[in-house]
Amino acid sequence: MSLNRTPDLSVILPTADNYATIRRTVSALRAQTVLDRIELVIVAPTDDPQIVPEEVAGFMSVKVVNGGPLKTSNISRAAGIRVATAPIVVLAEDHCFPEPEWASALIEAHRGDYAVVGPVLLNANPRSMISWANLLLEYCPWLEGAGRAEVNDLPGHNSAYRKDLLLAYGVRLEELFEVELLIQRDLREKGHRMLFEPKARTNHLNFSRLSSALYLRFHAGRSFAGHRTMGWSLAKRTGYIVGSPMIPIVRFARIVQTVRASAPHSWLFPRALPMLALMLLLDGIGEIVGYVTGPGGAPDILGQIEFNRVRFMNKADREEFSAATLHLESRDSRNVGAMQPLAG
Repeated sequence: MSLNRTPDLSVILPTADNYATIRRTVSALRAQTVLDRIELVIVAPTDDPQIVPEEVAGFMSVKVVNGGPLKTSNISRAAGIRVATAPIVVLAEDHCFPEPEWASALIEAHRGDYAVVGPVLLNANPRSMISWANLLLEYCPWLEGAGRAEVNDLPGHNSAYRKDLLLAYGVRLEELFEVELLIQRDLREKGHRMLFEPKARTNHLNFSRLSSALYLRFHAGRSFAGHRTMGWSLAKRTGYIVGSPMIPIVRFARIVQTVRASAPHSWLFPRALPMLALMLLLDGIGEIVGYVTGPGGAPDILGQIEFNRVRFMNKADREEFSAATLHLESRDSRNVGAMQPLAG
């Protein structure tokens, strides 16, 4: 490895415990067509997350960052961003698995004048309507079938940013990453542009156990509304409290319109609608609570359930995920690359 080279892309990948829970994501990253141009930044709550060196071979460089005890995922991401060496940083998750051209597409798109570039989100556990309802709620504008375009918002936890723009937030970075939309909104207000790039594709694992999904939706709604209203006047906050019962209805109509117009997803209409309506109801109740009382403990709760998503999937999805993970481990053990030292 040339000491004079700089990676084109730093992938920020937090883990709540150790390497085992990010193994499948790392395997997907190792399949990237531009692997030797990627820096992998693993953020863990310990100095030794028990990485298997053979399984991280091939990256241009690998860093391990001790992010301290996990509280919220935004703290881990900010810690990784601050030590990244590439000019572009992309957020990754233990439950999201990029396709081989993902990194190349993000790098090429950033050659344009864009502050943020976001990918297509595919459903990694598509058998359940609970899974589809969660994916539609979180990522509907960025599903397969949408065209390449400049946009106002991009997928949270999965988009690629110019590192210099993020570092400019200083100590506010962790706070703003509580609701990533706030960073994107601020970048837009400063005149920066954002691009949705369909050539960058990643597979997202979603909650598929009903009780867990409803718990997620309530706290996600509360966290979003609570952070959104920070700094608002009492009059503005009151206006949103009064109007908030209409928000789920408006969101439902928009999602339905998008699904019906989408060739890859029109089959979801009307199959996913009952579950989507229930999820939106819980999300809307959470927003009302957030507008009235603020985020409360919702960010900490979301931080704890953000990782190890297999815990929140139904039995069939858990079994399928476990089988796929075992297959990847077996494949990697047979096809390991040359050993590569880890950079601290």
